[in-house]
Amino acid sequence: MGAAWAVLLCAAASGAGPPDGLRFADIAAQAGLRVEMVCGGPEKRWITEANGSGAAWLDYDRDGRLDVLIVNGSTLPRLIQMMEGAPPAPPAGALHLFRNLGNGRFADVTAKVGLFNPYWGTGANAADFDNDGFTDILVTNIGVDLLFRNNGNGTFSEMGKSAGLTRRTHWHTGSAFGDYDNDGHADLYVAGYVDVRSLNFRAAPGVCNYRGLPGFCGPLNLKGEADILYRNNGDGTFSDVTARAKVADREARYGFTVVFEDLNQDSRPDIFVANDSGANYLYLNSGDGTFQESALVSGLAFNKDGRSQANMGVAAGDYDNDGRLDLLTTTFSEDHFPLFRQASPGLFEDVSGQAGLEAATIPYLGWAAGFADFDNDGVRELWVANGHVYPAAEKLGSTTYHQPFSVFQNRGGRFAEVRLGVPKNSYRGAATGDFDNDGRMDVIVLPVAGAPMLLSNQSVRTGFWMGLSLTGTRSNRDALGARVEVEGCGRKWFDTVRNGGSYLSRNDPRLHFGLGSCRTVDRVSIVWPSGARQVIAKPAVNRYIAVREGLH
Repeated sequence: MGAAWAVLLCAAASGAGPPDGLRFADIAAQAGLRVEMVCGGPEKRWITEANGSGAAWLDYDRDGRLDVLIVNGSTLPRLIQMMEGAPPAPPAGALHLFRNLGNGRFADVTAKVGLFNPYWGTGANAADFDNDGFTDILVTNIGVDLLFRNNGNGTFSEMGKSAGLTRRTHWHTGSAFGDYDNDGHADLYVAGYVDVRSLNFRAAPGVCNYRGLPGFCGPLNLKGEADILYRNNGDGTFSDVTARAKVADREARYGFTVVFEDLNQDSRPDIFVANDSGANYLYLNSGDGTFQESALVSGLAFNKDGRSQANMGVAAGDYDNDGRLDLLTTTFSEDHFPLFRQASPGLFEDVSGQAGLEAATIPYLGWAAGFADFDNDGVRELWVANGHVYPAAEKLGSTTYHQPFSVFQNRGGRFAEVRLGVPKNSYRGAATGDFDNDGRMDVIVLPVAGAPMLLSNQSVRTGFWMGLSLTGTRSNRDALGARVEVEGCGRKWFDTVRNGGSYLSRNDPRLHFGLGSCRTVDRVSIVWPSGARQVIAKPAVNRYIAVREGLH
């Protein structure tokens, strides 16, 4: 094994305790995460006021502890000012970077590090786009997207314009970094939702019918906003290659969440886009700098009934431990969340019924979602942040405006919802991250209005675990696209290093594997984006291990 390839970052108490259920406690207030989330007014008269914003876990200062970025929305008066060409000064509370102090508390360092946002914030993301060893920040907006370069000294510099990001006013939502051409530099895909320039906020808001109740209009019958693919030039700049790469959003669908992932197992990163009120996109990588849209033939365009849905968030992961990545999209209430199991390379089927999710998810309007092994039993749970968009939904009887943060426990490939006792709200963005490095995945959850939750995972540990932090050398530094297989006790676990998914949010960039009762791992096999293969024999468990490409 040797010390050259790995650094033990942290340790947690070992042992497999008796199963005692999942337990979470909201510790946001005592941890110092004091934020008042804003997304327009409480009546939700415009679609811009409905969709909320996201959060991102990142270690911006490389101290081994996850910090958290929270992106906030704005108000209609400020949006009108911005749309009319007079963006107001960046307000306090528009953006928050909380530094992890390591004692269960966070400190707001937003102003100190040079972060700001004068626009209506939507998405939070982070990646080392320039391969300098420091994680940078991307904030997508209703307005102009902001790219903050990490200067490596505890400060950031906004460089969206000089980096080549569009300066036009857009309503951008989810984003994802991934090295689609395997040149060692992380490229960027940004989803567009509605053409905000086509909305007249000086006029009275339109009123549309939602099951007999008045509500805001859209997105149907509103002009969509096109997505953008940026190629990383390797010199700190990006080029818009949307048309050249054949991913132009010609139908201008309402894009929400993006994932870079090899979805047909040909070792090339593909792009999946969850679209609201329309068919999803799956752009399969042709290997020559172009993509082919293949969602319909792959089974990811529609649900099992052949219907398009209001697809918001995306959970990506191998929920059934068969070595193939699966996807779930969250949808509107009175509709099920489709679970797309990868039956064979590149071919997916909606198995929500067989997996116990079809009826269970119908009452919910889902946003952020993910797969995570919260109790380290060796299989991943499904988590979902839910919340309706129409405050009047309470009158219907079949659904509610405030809804739960839900966890569905994985019981042999079938899911059963666990009652957590977490307060209900109208939730939007969320991300998993082990902020205290104890091997139990925690969750930051944002409501559309009010205070965020930091759900500390206090479950009785039912299994062993291991974590991996990968750094590329020939590959992109974040190792985006790396494929990892863990083997031990006659079992195998699989995951990939990815960016994107959830909803407007970024999960912990490290890989986490629950091992159940397996206390000894035989080997970890890594296929790096460069194509290099690396095997680590007998790694320690109950640790986060840092692995550099090519050092073993």
